[in-house]
Amino acid sequence: MSDLVLLTGVSGFIAKHVALELLGAGYRVRGTVRSAAKVGVVRKTLENAGADVDELEFAETDLTHDDGWDAAVAGCRFVVHTASPFPARQSKDKYALVPIARGGTLRIVEAAAKAGVERIVLTSSVAAIHYGHGAMRGPRYSESDWSNVQGSDISDYAVSKTEAELAAWKSVEAGGPELVAVNPALVLGPLLDRNMGTSAELIRTMMRGWLPVVPDISFGIVDVRDVARAHLQAMTVPGAAGRRFILCGGSLSMMEIGQAIALADPSAGNRMPKFVLPDFFVRMAAIAVAQARAAVPELGRRKILVTDTAEQTLGIDFRPPGKAVSAMVQSLKQLGLAP
Repeated sequence: MSDLVLLTGVSGFIAKHVALELLGAGYRVRGTVRSAAKVGVVRKTLENAGADVDELEFAETDLTHDDGWDAAVAGCRFVVHTASPFPARQSKDKYALVPIARGGTLRIVEAAAKAGVERIVLTSSVAAIHYGHGAMRGPRYSESDWSNVQGSDISDYAVSKTEAELAAWKSVEAGGPELVAVNPALVLGPLLDRNMGTSAELIRTMMRGWLPVVPDISFGIVDVRDVARAHLQAMTVPGAAGRRFILCGGSLSMMEIGQAIALADPSAGNRMPKFVLPDFFVRMAAIAVAQARAAVPELGRRKILVTDTAEQTLGIDFRPPGKAVSAMVQSLKQLGLAP
């Protein structure tokens, strides 16, 4: 019988692609959902994508509760923990998401240790690597860098991802399962169903023409298919244990994302952003608008994310960011989610 993998948050954008990768590689997958109502949708989505859903089962659990995690992890050789809160809007309290993100991660690590799990792959983020350092910090970041949660310019999401990953590493210091962290940049690429996440909402907003002007900010971007492949490799490659891996295919500015959308869908070209807002206007807007406030620390900063470790150890040949944008555009149109 093939090995069983617990995949938390299986209904999420990244997790569904990870499930496809795991099932395609011959693993049995037990996906966690907060509500049994999601089971049928996830099963159908993966079946439509070509997965062998006979090897897929589900466990109803919640990151905020202890109940159910021991049963969910029972019999599993590996755990892949993707579930984490990702808000559409920034909270005024930068620690607001920490209890769920850190508490949920510790519940899973502790349950995995009790069950004798061999390795945990934690879906962290570059948000745990390159935020909160101020404008004087250089642009180059590697796996040895950590976000500064004490910084005045760090978001609630970045704080939660940093605190959750740090807690996971501390939890396994004295022994237990091997731990690997994967730290993707902004994840784009094809949607498998109509359940959109925050990243897809950004692309759809631009396709609808709702962003005629954009701030001078850039994002590291990685294709979700490369992220899924990296999770499988992180789970199985012997040399991955105890390491972090940045996942990124390159960076694009907001204007460049618009250009990539227009290239993928020429009919959307006249709806793409026309101008870059001067930094002064963004800083003025930040006084009253939370979204603008979150953009201020990133104005004019194009970060360099070092991916050598992921390329060499995990064997990932990252797709360029334009391909990830194009794939998301096409899937949004095919699913009737964008004009």
